[in-house]
Amino acid sequence: MSSPPPARRGFYRQEVTKTAWEVRAVYQDLQPVGSGAYGAVCSAVDSRTGAKVAIKKLYRPFQSELFAKRAYRELRLLKHMRHENVIGLLDVFTPDETLDDFTDFISMLLVSSTGT
Repeated sequence: MSSPPPARRGFYRQEVTKTAWEVRAVYQDLQPVGSGAYGAVCSAVDSRTGAKVAIKKLYRPFQSELFAKRAYRELRLLKHMRHENVIGLLDVFTPDETLDDFTDFISMLLVSSTGT
């Protein structure tokens, strides 16, 4: 079995609870938080600011039209929500380099005691 291609520039690859994560290099110290039917969540630290963040990786978000709509709806809602009891959306990225390879995206949620 061949090894996976190297992580693209500005990203690194790490296995967390038997799942391969490829995240931006600024997000360090990935630690598992939980998982469910649609994805998994890890905590990390933004090395630029020191802020603790939650990283959500969706499993097969484009497997079906229903999954794609669900993922899109979650992103749209989180983008506009500003409430002390809702974690705000900080970043969304994909490790894929081209649209032909685009199968995965990862949302970044800011977990900060200051509410920012």
